[in-house]
Amino acid sequence: MNPLLPWVGHLFQAAAVVYVLAALAGLARAKGPAVGLLALGLAANLASIGLKLYLSWPMQAPFQEPFWLPAALAVLTLGLWRRGHASLLAPLCALIAVLAGWAAIWPKDFYLPFPRSNTIVAHIFLPLSAAGKACFYAAGLAAMPHLAGRRAAPAEIENGRTLFGRLIVWGFVLFTLSLFLAEAWSYLGWASPVIWNNATMTSTMAVWFYYGCFLHLHLLRMWPLGRRAWLALAGLPLLIVFTFLPETGGLRLAGWAS
Repeated sequence: MNPLLPWVGHLFQAAAVVYVLAALAGLARAKGPAVGLLALGLAANLASIGLKLYLSWPMQAPFQEPFWLPAALAVLTLGLWRRGHASLLAPLCALIAVLAGWAAIWPKDFYLPFPRSNTIVAHIFLPLSAAGKACFYAAGLAAMPHLAGRRAAPAEIENGRTLFGRLIVWGFVLFTLSLFLAEAWSYLGWASPVIWNNATMTSTMAVWFYYGCFLHLHLLRMWPLGRRAWLALAGLPLLIVFTFLPETGGLRLAGWAS
């Protein structure tokens, strides 16, 4: 066994711990420390992902999205914070801590044969999918103030469009692009663009259709803002149940990456 392999897990576990500290700082309204800890956790998270790719390239390891998703959410959170959406810092840090902690304790992993992953699209679709879902998660949290009756801050409205609506638009674009790349990979590896007996495909399409319906309703300007906010929030349990939990495994702590 490569002696570097256990460090894939150790680095991610360290990232999960730092994410928890960032969440606690965010809940304590210590925004500066929260941002610093979030950036530190992101660095450890990216180091874990980079080391994993270095050791396994060009083989593709499915069920890696729970490790990519916290990093994508951390990047998005830092970007939103820089753009003036400081109110989302604490809830997003808390969400990142929960997802990363769960993935660190209940990881799941296996490798596909080399001929079926010897294409760049097998590796591009994963970060795009994680980025798209990160936008969906953030949109659900960004919709909560509208449900609480709080008046939207100027930073939350841009050209008459809400922040959660813009996040879902971008998430849908990235998620759809990742699906096309996954279909290309499926065709190159299995001679079929869609493998319908794979439960991952069914759950993924359920999420895609849900947010596709949201966008159709979102474009109806007569559709009340409150209903759009409820649908954005309802997407959170859908994402967790249909896309996150199926990609996690049994309880494993120290040495799980080996």
